[in-house]
This record gives sequence, C-alpha cells and structure tokens, in this order.
Amino acid sequence: MKTQFRYFVGMTALTGLLLTIPPAQGQEVGQLYFAGDVGGSIFPDTDLEEYFGQNVSGSEVKFDPGIRLGFRAGYGLTDWFALEGETGLMANEIDSIDGASDADAVFSNVPFMLNARVHFPQYDRLTPYFGGGVGGSVAVLDADDIVIGGGRLDGNMSDVVFAYQGFAGLRCKLNENMGLSVEYRYFATLEPEWEPEEVFGPASSDDIRFGRIQGHMLSIAIDFRF
Repeated sequence: MKTQFRYFVGMTALTGLLLTIPPAQGQEVGQLYFAGDVGGSIFPDTDLEEYFGQNVSGSEVKFDPGIRLGFRAGYGLTDWFALEGETGLMANEIDSIDGASDADAVFSNVPFMLNARVHFPQYDRLTPYFGGGVGGSVAVLDADDIVIGGGRLDGNMSDVVFAYQGFAGLRCKLNENMGLSVEYRYFATLEPEWEPEEVFGPASSDDIRFGRIQGHMLSIAIDFRF
C-alpha cells in the first residue's frame, strides 16, 4: 500500500511539473493529422464459453504473439487535446485450445474507435501523451481446422462486439509536420460469438463463443500534420 501511495504521489508531482512547462508554439491546435503504426500484440488466454453445445467448462483458448497495424485521423481542438478516429488490424494465431485435438486458426480484430488524446506540453522535441477510446471491433475467426470432441470447424466467421482501449506514448518531433512515437495500448472487447453456416459432426447448438478479449500492444507510429 505504501509503495502504491508513493507511486501515486510521484506520478501526480510529475504531471504537475509537466503542466507547468509552456507549450510550444503551434503544437497541435487547429491541426489535422494522420498517423499509422505497426507493432506486436499479445492476447492473454481467454475462456472457451461455448462450442456447438459440448461441455467445454474450464477450457481456455491460448494465443501466439501476433501483429498490430493501425491507422488514425484526428484534429487538435486545443494545444493539449485532440479527437480522432481509428481503425486497424490485430491478428494472432491460436496456439492451442484445451480439449482440442486440432486447433489451426487465426483470431483477428478490426477495430473502429473514437479516441480522446491528451498531450502534455512539449519540452524540446519530446511530447508525452495518453488517451482512451470506445467503439466496436469486427472479431474474425478464420479456422482451417478446429476439432473438439465430435465437432469440427472449418471456415471464416465474424462478429461485431463492443470495444474499448487505453493508450500512452512518447512522441518525438522530427520536423514541423512529422513525428515519430513509441506507444503502448491496452485493448479489450466483450465476448465474441459466431454461428457457422455448417457444423461438422454432432452438435446440440450452432454457436461458438469466446470469453472477454484483452490485448496488449506495443507499436511505433509516424504522423503527418497539416
């Protein structure tokens, strides 16, 4: 508890210090910008909630590390605050599923988010920032072969789910119109559910459902301002 309190006090003091630094002229107010990023994604294990009506209680879906690609466009409303829209792709192969004799599939998310981004005042060329967003994601399950018990899945399915995220990063100003950033992002969605067109083998239902999805991303972004 004492460690957490010291951390909170330290972060509060750092935030206050950054806010006392005068902002650079023309930092972002009234600027339209576009940005793209590329990096890696890690999705922790999630529950397999349903699989064609079989008893899958306690089963978990495990993911391999994957990739992240992102694109966003935004507008600086003030020299410290911007609104932006974001989309992209996060794709991770499924490493294993408890109880599955085969699990050859890729799980992907295509988000569509509305973000609020807060910039600390610029000091020399470096600008820390943080923000968050809400929206949705197209959760895609592309299965070459998933076999659990007597049920086999083969095909591509998608579902639209509610999504939210938080992010923080550090931007380095390259020139008046370009910047390079390192960014961490936490991304989460509600439970995706799919209903395949065809079910191979005995099944008491047509549904496949994962538990809540959470992901951690680290990426490098480049932005262009006008």
